[in-house]
Amino acid sequence: MRKFALFVVVILVIFSSLLYAQDPQGYIELKEDKKIVRVWGTHYERGYAQGYLLCNEIIDVFCNYFLGYLFSNNAYFYGITRANFELSFVIDDKYITEGNGVLDGIIAGGQSLYNDVLGRDIDVTDLMMCNSIIDLPYDKNLFSDNSLCSSLTSWGSSTINAPELLGESIITRFLDWTPHQTLMDNHILLISFPTEPDEQNWISFTFPGLFGCLSSINESGVGSFYNVGNNNSYNPQDTFEPIFFSIRNGIEAVDYDGSGQCNPMDVVHAVNDDVQRTGSIMNVLSSTEKDSFALIIECNNSMGIAVRTQVDNTEIPGDNLAATNHFRKLYTPVYCYRYEGIVDSLVISTFIDPERSWTLISGAAGISSNIQAIQYIPSTGAILWSARTGSVPAYILAPTSFTTDELFEYVSVDDHSSTQDGELLIKEIFPYPAQNEINIVYFSKKAKNVVCSIYDVRGRKIYQQKIQTTTCENEFTLNISTTLSSGLYFIRMSDNTVSATEKIIIVR
Repeated sequence: MRKFALFVVVILVIFSSLLYAQDPQGYIELKEDKKIVRVWGTHYERGYAQGYLLCNEIIDVFCNYFLGYLFSNNAYFYGITRANFELSFVIDDKYITEGNGVLDGIIAGGQSLYNDVLGRDIDVTDLMMCNSIIDLPYDKNLFSDNSLCSSLTSWGSSTINAPELLGESIITRFLDWTPHQTLMDNHILLISFPTEPDEQNWISFTFPGLFGCLSSINESGVGSFYNVGNNNSYNPQDTFEPIFFSIRNGIEAVDYDGSGQCNPMDVVHAVNDDVQRTGSIMNVLSSTEKDSFALIIECNNSMGIAVRTQVDNTEIPGDNLAATNHFRKLYTPVYCYRYEGIVDSLVISTFIDPERSWTLISGAAGISSNIQAIQYIPSTGAILWSARTGSVPAYILAPTSFTTDELFEYVSVDDHSSTQDGELLIKEIFPYPAQNEINIVYFSKKAKNVVCSIYDVRGRKIYQQKIQTTTCENEFTLNISTTLSSGLYFIRMSDNTVSATEKIIIVR
């Protein structure tokens, strides 16, 4: 009797733990070699999902790149920088909340927060510092040889003869950064689905644990792409907001400036409302149907903010805007061989289609430290993304193709899910939680050639079975006694055109 009682207690503890501590509101999937992380809910819930799903990767980036590479695992130097950060920076409460969610998720995911170099657990201040990588007061020369990002936005007369564009805007953006292997191993496409009523869905091309906006697109079609500036003068008496969070304020808000329209000016006002420590250049665009659809923001603490538009071009012909790492309006421009290469290419021809936009930037500004290459067309939502994993720069690699429509679709596993007016529906899964068998009742209009797949929360497919039937509504049983350990899983039914997903908890 004691053994039975103990067994019941153990089962209840495990079930409770799984139900409340291991149920992240998110999942991971792969497209080709690209890792897509979808998270939804409040700031805390989205942070928790990131921490749980990416617990190992976040610790890897913090320990081996941020602390290990940027600070050379020097606890004394890091401590001084942290003390300065705590005195000089004020972080919005929502990002602190999200950061605490990340830390809780890491623990729930089974990873320790203890760091041997620091001799303590990583805390939310450490995570905020990691998200403020651009703003910290270490030697900016650390980035000077590799942080040579470039971007080109084109529209109007430059794209009118391109069948894919017909005058609409397009941006090709190269992210150049230190090709540290930890970063090369950890590219992610983070897609956030907020439940806050004043926030909208948005995409971030980023790395685990970094949830500000480096390269980002919102569901309204506004994209913002960040470059380091060449002048970092600042007033040490000011209190600063990390630039990536300032950009996120403009990208994530439904209508940041209350103009009645979400457009690039939302990012301008969000950056202008904060005080940043570092020099920054942002190429921001949307569809040409919106006001102020293409502009470049230049800012640093000493000079404030300047918005550069086509009327400020002194060398570039046609309807184009280019950004490298050199101010061209906030300060008198200095020579930049990459900017001049873009100018020379456009002088030869201002015609831009998606292929030439990519090859022009490659020839004029492609460098060996390029780690991500992104192309985005707001009017169609078409995205190309290359991410470096080895010695070959990203822009040379074949990109993966996405659309914003597919990226902004997700199956919430909080409710029964179906698509296409009930063409495929999971009607019931029982018992819940399951132990040795899972019974699945589903409906499919196509009746046959349905595939049942099981994924873990990190997006790994661990089981697949074809279901051959002749009727629309079916029930079948999966024997999982030797295949699945305790945990949360997603069951996906698919007939190659539509799919439906449900969650199941396994308790051993």
